[in-house]
Amino acid sequence: MLFTALACYGQDSIPVLSDSILQTPYYGDSTSFKPAVDTTKHRNYWNISPITGAVIPARPDTFLTDYFNRTNVEGSGVSVAYPGNLGLPMESRVFFERPERSEFMFFDNFWAYAKTPEKFQFTNTKIPFTNVAYQSSGSRENKEERLQALMSMNFGKSLNVGLDVDYLYARGFYRSQAAKHTDWVIFGNYIADRHQLHVFINPSSYTNAENGGIEDSRWITNPDEMDSRNTSTQTIPTAFSDTWNYINGQRYFLNYRYNLGFTRESDSVFVPVSSIIYNFDMENRKHRFFTRDSANVNRFYNGANYLNPLWATDLPDDSTQWRSVSNTVGLAMREGFSQWAKFDLTAYIRNDLRRFNIMDNDESVRYGTKNVSSTFIGGELAKRTGKILRYRAAASLGLPGYNQGDIRLAGAVETRIPILGDTASVTARGSLKNTSPAYYENHYHSRYLSWNNNFNHITRVFAGGEIELPQTHTKIGLGVENMTDYIYFAETGMPQQYGGNIQIMAASVEQNVKLGALHWDNEAVVQKSSNDAVLPLPAWCLYSSLFVEIKIVKALTVQAGVNAHVWARYYSSTYEPATQQFKLQHDTKTGEYPLVCGYLNCHLKQTRFFIEYYNLAPMLLGNNPNYFSMPNYPVNPPGIRMGVSIDFHN
Repeated sequence: MLFTALACYGQDSIPVLSDSILQTPYYGDSTSFKPAVDTTKHRNYWNISPITGAVIPARPDTFLTDYFNRTNVEGSGVSVAYPGNLGLPMESRVFFERPERSEFMFFDNFWAYAKTPEKFQFTNTKIPFTNVAYQSSGSRENKEERLQALMSMNFGKSLNVGLDVDYLYARGFYRSQAAKHTDWVIFGNYIADRHQLHVFINPSSYTNAENGGIEDSRWITNPDEMDSRNTSTQTIPTAFSDTWNYINGQRYFLNYRYNLGFTRESDSVFVPVSSIIYNFDMENRKHRFFTRDSANVNRFYNGANYLNPLWATDLPDDSTQWRSVSNTVGLAMREGFSQWAKFDLTAYIRNDLRRFNIMDNDESVRYGTKNVSSTFIGGELAKRTGKILRYRAAASLGLPGYNQGDIRLAGAVETRIPILGDTASVTARGSLKNTSPAYYENHYHSRYLSWNNNFNHITRVFAGGEIELPQTHTKIGLGVENMTDYIYFAETGMPQQYGGNIQIMAASVEQNVKLGALHWDNEAVVQKSSNDAVLPLPAWCLYSSLFVEIKIVKALTVQAGVNAHVWARYYSSTYEPATQQFKLQHDTKTGEYPLVCGYLNCHLKQTRFFIEYYNLAPMLLGNNPNYFSMPNYPVNPPGIRMGVSIDFHN
């Protein structure tokens, strides 16, 4: 849902506030550990808070409805903009779905693919479990493939270890558009009365070809006006070729909680009273922008060369490297250990050490190194049990260091109301942030782009909420945010800061309708920015799926239908290859041309599979197709996609 997250991504974020505030965390008592229990498959799933390590029940992606759409790039949100191929960076067109810019901005726009401890689902399984998923489309020269595998097993009741593998290789339908990702997660958890341990190790490598977009949009919208000899998308001229971005790195995360408590005499159950928390988080990332097409790339950047000409020409690439090491210690008092303990109360202190290696135009140095340190104190107050009222509030403050004076406050409160034989929920959320710019927003130096800024703190105030009515399958969300000193990437590809205020208002509706075998699922967002020149947003975004669901014999469920993503015309952001950021442009509007797909979505015992005809609109709407995700970046042409996901229980 649109407003369930308060954009809490980034190295200095307080724990995410989401629907999980209503779930009961687990800290040791095996009799009360019931996160997302699957009694048929004997598995439990949960996320953890990235700082406090609180266990939050989670629901795995085992749903049939919209399974095919979740494998598309467009399925990452209500509406997303991207350079047209699976595996490339993306930006949500819905402002409240955008993650906050982190300390390593080059990786931010891979948010739909990246593995992180707070998004990863840890598990406990009574029998070894494996899931394998595969998707494919296109011919040999433009084939896109993605293979994902999850293996998990327990050693006794308390210890679980597993491996998650994600391999993506999409050659691309247009020149110099390929993407290759290799993402591993080695994970484990130990859950006992007194000890709780989570380990997350993630080596990854992301490689993306860059083409700067096609040279002329008429190759898509009016191909008859162009060279009739070009019959393949691979022959459409692009701004440049043989140009690449590389991001590789590792993340090592460990969270440990030691529970203090007593054993209840009446039933010999351990009752935790408080917890001692330790959290270790280390991340290394390197970004490289490399080209063998210097003439066209130099033309694309108007001949810019910010490096010392005495030695810049012998550098094959622009690159930068970042490392962060974070240590957190905390103490938590536990909700429910007595009739007077009505809430969880957690306090912590965290220290971050960061190192930046950035290119320099000093002939004797080439790479300058900057070390920064930040220390934060924070806390959390939460009531996660109760039939009427539940709440959670979190806060952090930056002590002397790079993030001195940073303030983050966030809270949510929910009440549940019995109505028409079911329970409706009403949730209110709010946050206040006054934060330092990320280091790369202030300082960066490369051959094609360079800046040294002294930006002010960014202030953001958000208020919103949502109503969920399970009786009518309806969710309604409202939100408003005020930002001061907003940082954005201008047409030049360089960051700028707008000194005034910008307000964003948005409303979202999810409405699912069922009439016998006929289903119609809808999600719509209406939003408005008070400054379209600095923060352009489409006035509305819509996703709709109409399908018939039937059972063929007892075990086979089939959904056959059509869906569409569409958004209002506006001056969409465009893509900056050298930094992999999205920047402003005010020359070309995109939107109001639907991306339509027909599909057959099926479930047979432990297997989900689909076949989809992607991008049907040119066939349905006739001439002059306009299927651009961003200016000069068309999505894939019409074609067939297939996918399958199989669970194995050994």
